[in-house]
Amino acid sequence: MRSTIIFSKTGRPLVAMLVMSLLIACKVPDDPEGTTEEVTGNILRVGTLIEPLDRADADAVARVANAVQAETELVTGDPHTLFAQLEDGKIHLIAGRIPASTPFAADVALTDPLGGIMLGNDTEDRVLAIRKAENRFLITVNRTIRVTIE
Repeated sequence: MRSTIIFSKTGRPLVAMLVMSLLIACKVPDDPEGTTEEVTGNILRVGTLIEPLDRADADAVARVANAVQAETELVTGDPHTLFAQLEDGKIHLIAGRIPASTPFAADVALTDPLGGIMLGNDTEDRVLAIRKAENRFLITVNRTIRVTIE
């Protein structure tokens, strides 16, 4: 004999409400390290791989800072130092003609493309890098840079 659970018509709305409450409680997407909250109305620390940033990267950084109502602080350094600082949360974003194929891609989150860059004879997507798993911040940055490239 097979047992089946059948919800009455009055029980279905209750189940739907419980499921929705659980989803809302999950706060998806989230920033486990709190990047969005940390930068909003505060300082957006940006690692720069080239100095000065070219127009595409500078415009994207300015738009992100504006979106989170933050002042921008530029941090210079070699790529290994900047990406280590990003992973440690000492900076929030890295800009500077980063190709989507960056060797650091496994350790960071990459944004949607800002446009293209030439690498040898090939054109590759240009991106920004943020701390891995900071999904709310990544969504904010991606929404902001879409405006930049459209």
